[in-house]
Amino acid sequence: MESQNKMLKTILDQGTHVTALDALNMIGSMRLAARVYDLKQSGYPIDKYVREENGKRITYYYKHSTEWELT
Repeated sequence: MESQNKMLKTILDQGTHVTALDALNMIGSMRLAARVYDLKQSGYPIDKYVREENGKRITYYYKHSTEWELT
């Protein structure tokens, strides 16, 4: 079985923004913040933003890109 860290990295590499509920459904992890910490410690660029939806604060994690596209 593939590790939760590897599965999360694969999902983030696809450009998907992930919430704790997404992580539970997609990779079976109830500790998304811990998986994000693990990836950050290994040098993987993850960032987050928080939105309020229906009176609840939801944190979204995504792969932080250091490249800028000029159009």
